[in-house]
Amino acid sequence: MNQICTLSPIHKSIANGIVHVYNHPHHGYCMGHLGENLRVNHHCGDYLHLYYNATKAYSLEEFDNHFVEFKSKYPAAAVILEYDIGFEKWSSAHFPVNRYDVMTTNIVESRNAMLIDEMEYPMASIFNSIAKGFGELFRERHAYILKSMGNQMVPSTKKIARKEMIEGDSLYVENVTGDDNQFTVFGAGVTAHVDLREKSCSCREYDLIKIPCAHAMAALRSKHGNEYDSINVVPLESEWCVPEELLNVKILPPLVDTKLGRKQRKRVKGVMRISKAREGTNVQFAREQDTREPHVWTTTNLN
Repeated sequence: MNQICTLSPIHKSIANGIVHVYNHPHHGYCMGHLGENLRVNHHCGDYLHLYYNATKAYSLEEFDNHFVEFKSKYPAAAVILEYDIGFEKWSSAHFPVNRYDVMTTNIVESRNAMLIDEMEYPMASIFNSIAKGFGELFRERHAYILKSMGNQMVPSTKKIARKEMIEGDSLYVENVTGDDNQFTVFGAGVTAHVDLREKSCSCREYDLIKIPCAHAMAALRSKHGNEYDSINVVPLESEWCVPEELLNVKILPPLVDTKLGRKQRKRVKGVMRISKAREGTNVQFAREQDTREPHVWTTTNLN
């Protein structure tokens, strides 16, 4: 449980609920929601990219450089991020457990958008719909993997790995220690130390997202030579090392206090509403049923 984390928008009620149900995993905030909060409430729109640069930074040194620059532009917002919220809640470099490259809650919100109609169904039907949706997705991914000649990476990971591989081809590698898993990589004014056995690099990108960085790709090229282009980042399932105490763990759903009464839901506005203006002019507002796009037009009352 110490390696599990949860992400949510920056709302106290959500954070309190998560702590009450899952008190061991570390809780962090969604990068996008926090950034929007800074833009709207603290007027940081002009230099908001400095916040995002600090959020995505892998090393502490890189984080400090971006955050100091952001602090010089918005000192009041920087105090909130540093002391009221805490770096460990939103920064990859300070996050105490593996967050990988998951910085937002977009995947959950996208799934929620797919289940808008199902929200009114009984609970069993909702779970059946979720299972059906994920089943279709897994079948598509399984078919893709079968066509990819043994490649065990999903498309998004493959794209990242290919990008890092191209960048790593321009780096110079030395094996100073003689260990075939430890390398020193030079290039672009940076010297990095890579340990392939520990899946670690001094730039910390490999450590945090678990996909080989450009330095690790250069080390893999030096170690494997011509086989470098066909390397699978994910090992075979038969090679997985799962602790014995985790194999027999049964994860039960949390205990909840179900409230009686009809479920409360947000009010859905009508299709059209008419607002009377001065001098006999009516202003009509409507939304398309399918796209929900708003339309506004006026009509003049000649009477």
